[in-house]
Amino acid sequence: MKSMWRGKIVTVILGAFVAVSVMTGIAKAEDFNKYGVRMRGLMVMPDITTNGALANAGLNATTAEAPELDLEYFFTRNISTELILGVVKTDLHLNGQSNPIGSTWLLPPTLTVKYHPFPTAKISPYVGAGVDWIIPFRTRIANTTAAIKPVVGWAAQAGIDVPIVNNLYFNFDFKFLNSNTSVDLGGTGYKLNLNPYVFGMGVGYRF
Repeated sequence: MKSMWRGKIVTVILGAFVAVSVMTGIAKAEDFNKYGVRMRGLMVMPDITTNGALANAGLNATTAEAPELDLEYFFTRNISTELILGVVKTDLHLNGQSNPIGSTWLLPPTLTVKYHPFPTAKISPYVGAGVDWIIPFRTRIANTTAAIKPVVGWAAQAGIDVPIVNNLYFNFDFKFLNSNTSVDLGGTGYKLNLNPYVFGMGVGYRF
């Protein structure tokens, strides 16, 4: 009888040991750096469409450059979320004229969810989608009182990460930010779709 109980106890102990070993192995296999921070240089290309007098005047915006900081959190090796923070100034022109008629600053915080199909590859691509909040400020157009309304839109994203050394890596990123808003000029409202294409290049660090 005692030997039978000893056998059961040994079996339970061995089973627990095996279970702990398996869980430890899984934990190690799933161990990865969950946090990331990146610095990018951005090229922002607004694709403006409008209506009425602004459309007839050929309102457009110049390509602008700006620095950008983004933070990333990995839920798993394949799924992450990214928050980008930056601000950019773009000049406004009429009919392709070289001298601007005004300018506006854009603050576009954007949150996306990204899928990394090959997270450990030498060149690791990803795609993502999410929301953006375009906040224009300090808008100036000629001698007219001007105000562009903030707007929430959607964002699409694609890019690649390329390891450099240890946890440091190179990044190339592309985003399209949907931002269909309106502008008030001297009390008259016009449709104003900014819809910028955003190209980014920089370095990141995972920890």
